[in-house]
Amino acid sequence: MSALRETRFISLEDYLAIDRDSPERHEFRNGELFCKGGAQPEHNAICLNLGSELRAQLRGGLCRAFPSDQRVKVNAGSPYLYPDLSMACEPRFVVINGLRTLVNPVLVVEVMSPSTAENDRGAKFLQYQTITSLRDYVLIDSTELAVLHYRKRPSCWEPRLIDRLDAELTLDDPAIAVSLAEIYLDTGLVS
Repeated sequence: MSALRETRFISLEDYLAIDRDSPERHEFRNGELFCKGGAQPEHNAICLNLGSELRAQLRGGLCRAFPSDQRVKVNAGSPYLYPDLSMACEPRFVVINGLRTLVNPVLVVEVMSPSTAENDRGAKFLQYQTITSLRDYVLIDSTELAVLHYRKRPSCWEPRLIDRLDAELTLDDPAIAVSLAEIYLDTGLVS
């Protein structure tokens, strides 16, 4: 006989209080609390590499890149998520329970591990699609050379798989180009 897991549902107000006062980041999904932490070194290297490239290429402009501690407001499902990286042009925030929450990202990046891939490709992507400002959603695999870039088009989200070391992740507005070699630097996945 299998053991059943007891789930304690919490209110949005309780989540906001926990998230405000806790040193760890938490996501709130359908009344459940999920701790966001303990990433592997490859995940951290990828986030640092891409975040550094974004910051360097955005310097002096109206757009800013944000690391994983920046909470983002979505309009369906879990009201607040913490992407691994986000970017906004002329960033706008709403203060919720004392925390400034980004409301207008144009780019959201999730670095996938085997334990997060299904949620990043599924439920989270659906939630991020409710953000009207969002133009690009990028999924980076932390176990192999594979970046899946979804670009918003008038009638759909157009996917592009980038899986060659010399290929680039490119954004249109603002113009950004980052090679897979740079994204995967120091991960052990490139030589």
